[in-house]
Amino acid sequence: ESTKKAYMKVVEKELKAEFEEPLKDLTTTQGRILLKLIDRETGNTSYELVKDFRGGFQAFMWQSVARLFGNNMKSEYDPTGDDVMIERAIKLVEAGQF
Repeated sequence: ESTKKAYMKVVEKELKAEFEEPLKDLTTTQGRILLKLIDRETGNTSYELVKDFRGGFQAFMWQSVARLFGNNMKSEYDPTGDDVMIERAIKLVEAGQF
């Protein structure tokens, strides 16, 4: 268990070093899209990922912050409904047309 915890700490430090600065500058809309894309790519909501890796209390706290800014870490990606425009943009990028 302590090996897992030490590994998680190293990985978290590496992720922060690589992504913290660009993520700080996201708009609310960009943050909302990022949450949707995380769910699309992993099959898990951001809330589920934080809960699994950091625990329920941390997930609750981050969800509370997200809700203050009009976001929801529990929102799921819906490629045929609310997120159809995101899905279209992804398909264009994947096809090299955008």
